[in-house]
This record gives sequence, C-alpha cells and structure tokens, in this order.
Amino acid sequence: MQWKIKRRGLMVGLAVSLAVSAIGISSSIAQAAIDNAALPRMSTPITNLSLVMFDTETTGFSPSKDRLVELGAVKIENGQIVARTNWLINPGRKIPDRVINVHGISDEMVKDKPSFAEIYPEFLAFIGDSILMAHNARFDVDFVRAEILRASQPLPSNTTVDTLKLFRKWYPDAPSHKVGALIDFIGIQKDEDLHRGDVDAEMQSMIFLDGLNRHPNVKTLRQFLADAGGLLVF
Repeated sequence: MQWKIKRRGLMVGLAVSLAVSAIGISSSIAQAAIDNAALPRMSTPITNLSLVMFDTETTGFSPSKDRLVELGAVKIENGQIVARTNWLINPGRKIPDRVINVHGISDEMVKDKPSFAEIYPEFLAFIGDSILMAHNARFDVDFVRAEILRASQPLPSNTTVDTLKLFRKWYPDAPSHKVGALIDFIGIQKDEDLHRGDVDAEMQSMIFLDGLNRHPNVKTLRQFLADAGGLLVF
C-alpha cells in the first residue's frame, strides 16, 4: 500500500505497513496516524536523527490475549548509543513455563513490578519524538499498541522502522537475519544473553551502527527509509 506523506512541504512516497489485520485498524485511522506522524525532513542526515531501538518480551504470541513482561529501549544520537533503559512489567497473570524458558523472566521477578500503564509515561519520556526501530517490528508494535489501548492511553505519534527488513537489505550475505546470527556474522562481542529487552535492543543498535559504517552512501532519512522498506505506525 502506498501513501503520500506531506511533511513541511515535502511530498514523499513511502511504502507503509499498517496493522490492519492483527489489531483491526481501519484505513481511515491508519491514514490519520500517518498524517500525524512525527517525522523530520527527508533530507535530514542520519547522524542528526534521534533513534530509539526497542524490544519487548511477552507472555506469548497474541497481542490481544497475552501481555508484556519487559520493555527495553536504547537511544542513538549523533551516530552513537547514548542511553539504555529497561522496564520489567507485571502482566497480571502467570507467565507460561515455555515462555520463561525463552526469556528467563519468571513470575517472581515481576510480581512486585509496575503495570504497563504505570511505566508507559516513562517510555514516552524516553522516546520523545525519536524515530523508533525494532526487529520484526510488527510484533513489538502490535504488543505495545494493544497495551496502550488496554490502558486507555493515547498512542504515540512516533513511527517505527523494521530492522529485519533493513538488515536483510544491508547484510544480503548473512546466513540468517536473526539478531544472534547477525551478531556472530558481524563479529560483535556479546557479554549478555539475548532475549532480554534491553540486551536485544542494544545488540540491534550495534548491528545498525555497523550497517551504517558498511553503507556510507546511506546518508539521509530518505535513503534510510528506502532501504528499510517504509514505516509502521501504532
């Protein structure tokens, strides 16, 4: 689906992925979200952008039935990682053993933690007007969106780039484009186990920064979004 986004007098054709099937957003609501999206000029150098990589851990795979148990985020400014944060979240339900075996987050770890509604203002303050990024972003965006609506809170105007699409473009020779496989392919040192929100977000950020170094011709937001295949909206 192609949308024309007018931002500060600039008309740019972008391929935008919308959550019309997973959560049932109508095309009119999606269009309104795109129109209100906070985007700088397409000619903005990537090094001048504020970017936030985020990652979620959950009780399962269904945004409508499952809940977040962790939200991690890493901020990139001037081409460098400048901040890293993480929230453990009480999902209000038992975490299945099969899921605990993946991310290691137990009921005991989250029983005294805040709800999503309580940490959401902190997440908004951290991301500000940054462009968001996530790996296989539809999953993370859908889960965060479901939690926001469940908490009767306003959706952010931030747009999200899917780094899975981006990394497939930037690393065509990689045998796999999963985060762990890309870390090994690139040779990034990993001191912490994956499948935790802040750790995954930082590893994805390091892959992104390595990709920028490998593709010096990608200098502007326009070129960045072209390689990433467009944007997602909440």
